[in-house]
Amino acid sequence: MKTHKLLPIGLLMALLTGCAFTPQEANLDPTISVMPSQEGQGVTVSVNVVDERPSKSLGHRGTGYGKGAEITASQDLDVVVYNKIVSALETKGFTVTEAGVTAPVDLKIELRLLEYSTSVGFWTGGVHVNGAMKAVATNNGDVYERMYRSDDEERVVFVPDASSNEKMINESLSFLLNQVIGDNALIGHLAK
Repeated sequence: MKTHKLLPIGLLMALLTGCAFTPQEANLDPTISVMPSQEGQGVTVSVNVVDERPSKSLGHRGTGYGKGAEITASQDLDVVVYNKIVSALETKGFTVTEAGVTAPVDLKIELRLLEYSTSVGFWTGGVHVNGAMKAVATNNGDVYERMYRSDDEERVVFVPDASSNEKMINESLSFLLNQVIGDNALIGHLAK
């Protein structure tokens, strides 16, 4: 009799964790909040984004017991970051050279980490998204460097679905990009 009562719960758990074994391709669509300004008026800057992550994988989906299927990005992370940084700089009044063309003012973004992981707990599990990127700004030989980090954790009862995973990854990437563009010392160094 007890087996019949537990069967629906077991089936529900199997359905909820079943998606954890299906590989996921996340669509990267971070958002940057930039107020239009003329800070960069008259300044031409070259932008270069380099993906230095140890793996192009974003991580693995979770199961109730550990690692599940791999999560990859549907686009190249360096291209996504490049487009967002260029758009934000142009909103601040900078003129950005074509890719590969150097200028006396240069911004290099080094992508160090963007990783999704899970952990297993007694009643809940953890979903973690960690990120790191470094900005190196050179203005006529004068250099400004800074590392930006994100560390997000969410406690969950059930294994997150693909859209929840994608949302967390994009929130972490957005947080990193907003730190870069919101760094007044960096923008001031480029504009001086």
